[in-house]
Amino acid sequence: MKRNENRIVWHQLSNPAELANTLANALHTQCLLLLSEQSKLLIGLAGGSTPMAAYAQWAETQLPWSNIELTLIDERFVPLSDSQSNEHHIAKAFSAIKEQLAGWHGLYHDAENIEQCATLANQELQVLNHAMDIVVIGMGADGHIASLFIESADYVSAMDINNTQAVLPIRFEPQEQKIDRLSFTLAELLKAKKMLICISGAEKRSVLESSINGTTPKYAVAQLLKYYPNPVEIFWSPA
Repeated sequence: MKRNENRIVWHQLSNPAELANTLANALHTQCLLLLSEQSKLLIGLAGGSTPMAAYAQWAETQLPWSNIELTLIDERFVPLSDSQSNEHHIAKAFSAIKEQLAGWHGLYHDAENIEQCATLANQELQVLNHAMDIVVIGMGADGHIASLFIESADYVSAMDINNTQAVLPIRFEPQEQKIDRLSFTLAELLKAKKMLICISGAEKRSVLESSINGTTPKYAVAQLLKYYPNPVEIFWSPA
């Protein structure tokens, strides 16, 4: 592990299995520490393949799950039965303990359109009145986090650190040939007490390092690291 002047802590792991084990242990430890200070936790989870094995391992650990609520930080605007749904896959990782949880807050709702879906997601999160205690964030090779894609029509609004909405619809022009999404805003991600970034591969590491160094400010992850006030832990493996 090494730390740089930007309060970044790197966990450099040898392979995906070691990454999953280390991230699962970190989540377990952070939960116990925070629960010694407060009665409930809200934890935000990234989709994608990299953290999925860690979620499954973490779900097998002994925790007071009835004091923990989980939410997703982004989602495609597709039914939960769709294989492209983040919740479809993440729910499987937590299937053994899902009923024990204090709450499960997916972003997809059965609505007529994505705007109504985002409204319903925001209403559900507003009832909690609780910012995330821990957030797990993945990152694409293009520097996107959650579903904060620079080519989205909603990117500027979603990246506004003064935005008061937790969730926004992320819409794409037809030529982008992408599924519209729901995403936590940058402002909401910045409220988390603890931030764990999980990536793999040399290309993503290069993007993340350039974002840390400030040489690629256009990336969403660069803005996240610029404005996040607390230490950030990064979990990386070469594959």
